[in-house]
Amino acid sequence: MTIKEGERQNVVEYGDVLFTLSSETPEEVGIGSVYLGKDKVYLNSFCFGIHITNTDVAFPPYLSYLVSSTSFRKFIYPYAQGSTRFNLCKADFEKASIKLPSLENQKRIYSMLKYIANKIETEKNLLGLYNSQKQYLLRQMFI
Repeated sequence: MTIKEGERQNVVEYGDVLFTLSSETPEEVGIGSVYLGKDKVYLNSFCFGIHITNTDVAFPPYLSYLVSSTSFRKFIYPYAQGSTRFNLCKADFEKASIKLPSLENQKRIYSMLKYIANKIETEKNLLGLYNSQKQYLLRQMFI
């Protein structure tokens, strides 16, 4: 991507929390994500980001699970405004406060959630292999 002279772009950094600004339904506005990459990327106009400056308070990998949780989605929902197109009221959202567990607990929770996510992925892969084996065996029965 080339930035033109005079054009201003916001660089997304590791740990930045990103949210969509609008959607067709209030349930989908404010979908959150945390950038955990290393490449230089830029924020587009359909999103806004929160730069986490104090890493003694927030652990970005934990935040990535938090912003996609059901409880956080319920927290975001009241900030969605509109009738045919819903927008996140950024000014109100920026005034909100979010309580986080201690950094140690965030790391512990993240570790457990990551383990569970890996276990689910392993089980999905096994299920796919079992389904392939089942299909193979069924084909062999009808030869």
